[in-house]
Amino acid sequence: MPPAPRARRFRDREHRSFTDKEAQRDLARRRLVASGDLRKQLAAGVPIAAGSDVGPFPHGTQAREFVLMVKFGMKPLDVLQADLLNGAKLLGWPNEIGALKPGYFADIVAVPGNPLDDITALTRVTFVMKSGIIHRKP
Repeated sequence: MPPAPRARRFRDREHRSFTDKEAQRDLARRRLVASGDLRKQLAAGVPIAAGSDVGPFPHGTQAREFVLMVKFGMKPLDVLQADLLNGAKLLGWPNEIGALKPGYFADIVAVPGNPLDDITALTRVTFVMKSGIIHRKP
C-alpha cells in the first residue's frame, strides 16, 4: 500500500535542506497536524496499526512513532496492540503473524523496563531475534 498523501509529502520534504530553525518549525507543525489527525481517528474508532510502513520516519525508528502515539492520546497498551496485533488482523494474516506461537513468523525484541509504564523503553532495545537468529544481545 502506498503511503498516505500527507506521509508522502512529509517524506519528500525530508530530502530538502533545512536550516535548524526551519527544521524545528516544520517538525513542530507536522507534530501538531499529526496529533490532531490521530485524535480524530481514535475518536472515530479507526483501527490503528503500526509497522514497517512508518510514513515519514526512516525504517527502524518505529519506537519514535510509539512515543508520539502515546503523546497524542493513545494508551501504551493500545500502542503495543497496534504494533503487535492489529497489523496482523488488518493484513488478514492473524494465523501467521502477531503472536509467539509455533509456526508463526515472529521477530522478538527485549527492552529494559516495562513499556506499559514507560513507552520510551521501546527506544532502548537490548535484544533482537529475527527468523531465529540473534542479531543483538546484551
